[in-house]
Amino acid sequence: MKLLNKKFPSEKYPTLIHHIYYLMVSITFCYLYYHKFIVKADFYGQMSSGGIYAVLNFEAVRPIQYRLLIPFIFKIFTLVKLIPDRAIFFLLSIALTYFILLSFYFLLNAYFQRVGRNAWLCPIIIYPMVWNFVIMNGQFFYMDFSVLLIMILGFYFIVTEQYNFLIVTFFFGVLNHPSVGYLIPAFLFYNYKRLLNKKTILYTLAMVFIFIAYYKLIDYIIGSTPGYFTVYNLPRNLGLTTELKPHIIVRDLIFNFGGLHWFVLIFLFTGLWKKYSSPMLYINLPIIPYVISVLIFFSI
Repeated sequence: MKLLNKKFPSEKYPTLIHHIYYLMVSITFCYLYYHKFIVKADFYGQMSSGGIYAVLNFEAVRPIQYRLLIPFIFKIFTLVKLIPDRAIFFLLSIALTYFILLSFYFLLNAYFQRVGRNAWLCPIIIYPMVWNFVIMNGQFFYMDFSVLLIMILGFYFIVTEQYNFLIVTFFFGVLNHPSVGYLIPAFLFYNYKRLLNKKTILYTLAMVFIFIAYYKLIDYIIGSTPGYFTVYNLPRNLGLTTELKPHIIVRDLIFNFGGLHWFVLIFLFTGLWKKYSSPMLYINLPIIPYVISVLIFFSI
């Protein structure tokens, strides 16, 4: 056991072998994603959920036009046309996946003391990613990976109480996708005992201001561009229970996130969560407003 600890010390930062491990896992996952989505992605269509060039030209429909972060990063790498667009996006996807793994490692360290074990276990997040981004997924969205990365970083900066970095992450997250708004209730749930604290109020107001100001600015820029920010979609989503075939509904209920959500439900309904009752657990409660808002305002 001592030899093992000496050979693989429990360090705060991953070793070189861990970085190579994360990179190889990222390449493997993105190779699957490439052949299902990137290889046939439409980067130009105004109505396309992958219309990066349409977004860069401010010609995309709402809500795609709001999602500027990845198109801007993509544009930087296309300034020198050395490789095709799809190859560039493939490499960008690998980089995002690598940083997802690295960020998840640091988030695990905030929860669990065995940082050496965390360094090896953090690629477990690829398991639900494979199910939701590849196996179960039917549509290419260029910002999917960056959404996950920003949420992990946001959670990390909340639980480590590095709120200045949280604001920076939130700013880039707003440029990426409105789902970053769920970091606001996550921040409040974590600070539920300090809701009236000056610092809590100021950081909350800062995030709310960034969120509203950005979307007001983009609305002003794009003017009468067709589309919507959100739409009342409850009837459509509820109607799927009768429109979809039973085996499709059963498949979706069982295999979303690779079935990991069932363990979460067991954790909640058996009362096991009471043993871990703390702000570190409560930060996950935004799942409740998330599910409600997705059911009402978005497409399942």
